[in-house]
Amino acid sequence: MSTLIFYLKMVAVVFWVFYTSVLYLFIAVFSPRRNNLFAKVVNHLANGILPILGLKLEIEGKENLTLVHPCVFIGNHQSALDVVIYGALCPPNTVAIGKKEISWIPLFGWLFKLSGGILIDRKNKMRAISQIDDAVRAVRERQVSVGILPEGTRNRSGKGLLPFKKGAFHLATEAKVPLVPIIIAEFGSLANFKGKTLKSGTIQIKVLEPISTENIDSNQVTSLSVQIHDRMEAILPNLRSVETSS
Repeated sequence: MSTLIFYLKMVAVVFWVFYTSVLYLFIAVFSPRRNNLFAKVVNHLANGILPILGLKLEIEGKENLTLVHPCVFIGNHQSALDVVIYGALCPPNTVAIGKKEISWIPLFGWLFKLSGGILIDRKNKMRAISQIDDAVRAVRERQVSVGILPEGTRNRSGKGLLPFKKGAFHLATEAKVPLVPIIIAEFGSLANFKGKTLKSGTIQIKVLEPISTENIDSNQVTSLSVQIHDRMEAILPNLRSVETSS
């Protein structure tokens, strides 16, 4: 029965993603200004998918999501569900950076790009650096905040944090905007797509206060990334994902 419920929920999720993609693709085509469209898209996705999965978010430091603008949001990366969770947190005038493979996803991938999302080619280092420069220009000229997951790939172990790549930190220091770290509790006990397990529950999240990069130069990026990584990793074990009592 639990496997059947899993597949029924997945069908409902796919339908919601399809509906959202079609709706906002239509809006994007006729929208002259798209700075806030990305946030509306991912908010709409999250508002539908989280109830389908029976998940609620308990957010500490929610005020830090809108305390400074523009900024660079960074967070830990566990699974595809992160897209939904960060989507629920995404404030206005914010876009995300994702890998170029997202553009291959029918409808949603096209919408990601069309609504202002920034795609980078992580396999091509020189091109990735150029695309980070595009993100710096977006922050400065469009006055948008940017979200990026500095682990670069999913931490499939579900434990701790992978080492951080430097792109997010170069972006923040070059644009001279603060970094806002977000830590999401390990949620594998509630949502395990490989194991076809979905349980209703609450996921704890902590949004840290903005960290200034005003006086940080390129030579200090590595130490800054290590300091923030270690701080986030120390907080992670204190956050919980709790199953709802039946």
